[in-house]
Amino acid sequence: MASITATRIEAVKSFLSELKLHKTGLLGLGVLILYVFVAIFAPWISPVGPNETGLADSYAYPSWFSIFPGYENLPRNIILKLSYEDWHVLHQSNGLEYVEENDLSKINVKSGNVSTVKDLLLEYTFNYTFNPPKRFSGKIPFKVEINHALGSYVRIRCSIVTPKGRVYEVYDSLPIANNLTRLETPATYDARDISLKLKLGFSPHDYLGEKIFNLKGVYKLRLYISIFSVKGDGAVNVWLGVNEFRIYGMLYGILGTDNLGCDLFSNLIYGTRVSLMVGILASVISVSIGLVVGVISGYKGRIVDQILMFFTDTLLFTPILPLLIAISVFVGKNLYLEIALIALFSWMVFARNTRAYVMSIRDSMFVESARAIGAPDIYIIFRHILPQLTPIIYINLVMRVPGAILLEATLSFLNLGDPSVPSWGRMLYNARYAGAFFRFMWWWIIPPGLAITFLALAFVLLGNALDAILNPRLQVRR
Repeated sequence: MASITATRIEAVKSFLSELKLHKTGLLGLGVLILYVFVAIFAPWISPVGPNETGLADSYAYPSWFSIFPGYENLPRNIILKLSYEDWHVLHQSNGLEYVEENDLSKINVKSGNVSTVKDLLLEYTFNYTFNPPKRFSGKIPFKVEINHALGSYVRIRCSIVTPKGRVYEVYDSLPIANNLTRLETPATYDARDISLKLKLGFSPHDYLGEKIFNLKGVYKLRLYISIFSVKGDGAVNVWLGVNEFRIYGMLYGILGTDNLGCDLFSNLIYGTRVSLMVGILASVISVSIGLVVGVISGYKGRIVDQILMFFTDTLLFTPILPLLIAISVFVGKNLYLEIALIALFSWMVFARNTRAYVMSIRDSMFVESARAIGAPDIYIIFRHILPQLTPIIYINLVMRVPGAILLEATLSFLNLGDPSVPSWGRMLYNARYAGAFFRFMWWWIIPPGLAITFLALAFVLLGNALDAILNPRLQVRR
């Protein structure tokens, strides 16, 4: 056992020393290692998810565009998370009680002898120094509880005040007369809301952010809480969570965003995983099938050979792409189904090559000697034939990966891949669907194309080096 291990170690050392003589093979191996590193550490390289929407405005430019004239003042992401302590109290009626309770701000009004209205006006100021944005949004988590005070109500409003003092009311809860919670699903407002645009006197086609944030200067965000309590022995409680207000920038990340505000760099990074998985799994499955069919056909011969080769030739001349399209449409779009289909329709050439090798080996003297002493077919195949096929197995495992990667990218580009999986082909399909080609958004189109090219080229370079090392007919005297 120790001698076998030592022999294998020496074989690996010999292979590595041979590989060092092939510079292009080393280059391919280095690029492949880089891709594997990116695939493994994708969550750390890109901390945001590839399907996370609304990270910035649609079609945002890469952040480094700010170094070019004309892009330096594009709006940036501004995210405000405001707890009760962050607000400035402009007005607070007597009789309002405020306490902290379970990370929420509780505002309490007890019913008295007469019906009263209690008001609380909160304000937060911030400085905006960029070009007008297209979009903004906000979330107001709250909970209203009316205890033994039938007829009481609560009204919550939110407004934006411009540097010139103009007030835009962006949210109005209207009177809330029953117990209501908006903590898990906060009340929201969005600049894309047509009803909000009409309410503020703008056209449905206007960008509300451009209309409100059309000046540089100090803006104010106001939260107005009005509590009407009837006389009696009850109470009205209002809990406030962390309010969120955000302006969506037009500069984001390394590659910007797509039409849904997803990070393109994150899609590029996570696409490495999909391409490597598809390429390697499809290559392993197809080579395994081709090896089994080729060995059995070449070793058995006669009727077995004729049947297997007829089946192989039938699949070999079947148009693969239209068949894959039909199966994807009628069966469904699933990544693992896609891998299986790519593998099942790409083993035929390797099976015929393997059959030819096996037919040249089965009549060799060492195989005839093994048969003469009564060795079973399984023993002969695993002991004498498969070791002779090891070089072409390794070479084909590597050389078939680029074809699988390109075929997966083609199917995804045709919208026949798994839509839930971020892949480079899906990026290119989204770019075509969202009009990135017409917008000349090259930072969306070129990176996935280059990623596919370099990964396929890495496997080709490594495969050629393996072919030169392991194939005796290609070895040259040095």
